[in-house]
Amino acid sequence: MTPGRAVRIIACAVAALLGLAVAVVAGGRAHAELVRKPTAAELSAAAATGVAQRWEREPARQVFPASIAYTTSLNTAETASRVGMAPSDACTAAVDGTLASRAKTDGCVAALRADYTDQLRGAVYTLGVLAFGSTARASDFYDSLPSAQYPATGLRALAMPGTPAALFGEAARQLAVAQQAGPYVVLAVAGYADGRPASADGERRDVVFDPAIQLVTAVAAPLGKPVAVRCGGTEWSCADPVPGLPPPPSDLAAVRPDEMQALDQIEVPAAWQATRGNGVTVAVLDTGVDPTAPDLAGDVSTGPDYTTGADPPGYQPPLDHGTYIASLIAGHGSGPGNTLGVMGVAPDAKILAVRVILDDSEPGLQAYNQDKRFADAIGNGIYYAVRHGATVINMSLGSADTAGNLRAAVGYAISKGVVVVASAGNDGTNSGFAPYIYPASFTGVIAVAAVTSSGARAFFSEQNSSVLLSAPGVGVIGAGPGGEYLDAEGTSPSAALVSGVAALIRSRYPALSPALVTQALITSTTRRPSGGYSTGTGFGEVDAAAALRAAGRLAAAEPATGLAAARFFGSPGSPDRGSAALRPIQVVHRNTSLIIGYSAAAYGGAVCAIIATVLLIWTIRRSRRRTTAALQQPAQPEQVPHARVDLHPARHPGAGDVHRRLGQRHHLVAVRGQPDVGGRLARPDLPDRSVR
Repeated sequence: MTPGRAVRIIACAVAALLGLAVAVVAGGRAHAELVRKPTAAELSAAAATGVAQRWEREPARQVFPASIAYTTSLNTAETASRVGMAPSDACTAAVDGTLASRAKTDGCVAALRADYTDQLRGAVYTLGVLAFGSTARASDFYDSLPSAQYPATGLRALAMPGTPAALFGEAARQLAVAQQAGPYVVLAVAGYADGRPASADGERRDVVFDPAIQLVTAVAAPLGKPVAVRCGGTEWSCADPVPGLPPPPSDLAAVRPDEMQALDQIEVPAAWQATRGNGVTVAVLDTGVDPTAPDLAGDVSTGPDYTTGADPPGYQPPLDHGTYIASLIAGHGSGPGNTLGVMGVAPDAKILAVRVILDDSEPGLQAYNQDKRFADAIGNGIYYAVRHGATVINMSLGSADTAGNLRAAVGYAISKGVVVVASAGNDGTNSGFAPYIYPASFTGVIAVAAVTSSGARAFFSEQNSSVLLSAPGVGVIGAGPGGEYLDAEGTSPSAALVSGVAALIRSRYPALSPALVTQALITSTTRRPSGGYSTGTGFGEVDAAAALRAAGRLAAAEPATGLAAARFFGSPGSPDRGSAALRPIQVVHRNTSLIIGYSAAAYGGAVCAIIATVLLIWTIRRSRRRTTAALQQPAQPEQVPHARVDLHPARHPGAGDVHRRLGQRHHLVAVRGQPDVGGRLARPDLPDRSVR
């Protein structure tokens, strides 16, 4: 063995060991960060958040119990009974003019009032809770309260019709007391049930009204107590949803509330007050849709299969990805009264299913990617959809290949007044720009990125200037074929949700052009990035209710020949958005960047170790062969083989989403450009078809 060969063998061995060491150490640190338990500081921060959100999470009847025990000045034990609560109160409505401006200045965010009476029904106590943004602000407000005076001021008396407190008005307030409890201030005013007014010259019977102090203490005490952080419940989220998926619902009854989280995030229930998509047909160009799926039954018509010939004769495609996408757009639920299963964004819309791509599990995938017969499959699907009544086209798919008639077909659809929506792609990284994906990158197409429940760009979502807006794309639950339910991440579900919003707009304002539908969507977004636009989330996250309002303004506006001198191109701000569903309190804020960095280092080390090991084996074997050949015969000129280079790129335009069946933990990660679904949970009444 020559010295040079020995050096190469030693170098390969060292590289293999170093790569293995890096993989083990980095992988261990990534895993440790991913599974670590909450620290004391994180638990304390979560507990403080729980206290601050108590007014949002605890029922009013728990804040104001049905009865409160107290002791009178006569040393008798009595009970005050709750006779009514205000249905809702703004802070300024709960207090009178002496405190209204101060409550606004100190940042009062919510108020709640209730009436209590004593056992004789002769005294009335109105109790109120004011919630502030922090304990410090609550303290500022409490310190500014006026000293005791008569007649009393501060909290407004709550005259509840039909109760013993019906006559207890502002003039009847005899006593006012207050107490601070963390970020809350509890106040009370007391008076006679018969409504007799307070008078500076009158005699206030403190023996009647002193129980108000005990009632205030009873309400304030639990509000200020620390909360116990209990991981695994609905109130606490003790695991970071990135990079893994959130746990799936355990049974069919839990599908609807979990599935509604994505719809609540983009204000779909509020939009249903105006329309549910009636009269609109949405074309789903995908892997095909199961028309018998319970959540879609009766609303699916099937077009031609433009992938015929790719799979072997007689093969039945699974229809996984397409069914899932269709359910997010127009699922109408299932079970008694359609109370179970999945509700789509536009549940009254119809689906036109056109099969133009294959699921990852299909045996014809390679043939589809390489055979030129299928180059026009998607474009032909667009032409068919337009000619058969679709007014919205959803394409939860994408590819870097623009071959075929795809661009011409997209132009044809838009010219015919059809709204075209597509996925932005799943090859995003944290380094910035990602290659353009088509058809999303064609002008006129609404390209949709994926965001998490907090509105942040999902780590896989592509970043480039084709991105127009964003929608939820992590842990989105939808229906699969045969009554199954899938939990997935990707820009595919994001595009489907936006297509559903477009269907709502088209249902309400059918004459609105695709350009104006797009304008309504992007001018009404929430969580807009600084500067108004970013290549990660576009103009912001779609808001169904606000988009409908924006579309209404555009539909009613008269075309203008120009702008008046006193007007601008736009106005600051965006339409008001209703409050979103309250999310679980995050306990562990893991360092996602650290996890990704260590994971990348671990993968890199593993790859390096594998390559170095292969080179080591190859070098040793080559050295042995040459030594043997030198002993047996004269050396022959070395023949250099010619490597065959295949320059033909894969054309398959799948979206590449990551799916899993509910109830299983494993994931299938797709090759870029492919939709895929892995694992499954059949309904309890269906046979087990699990992929093992």
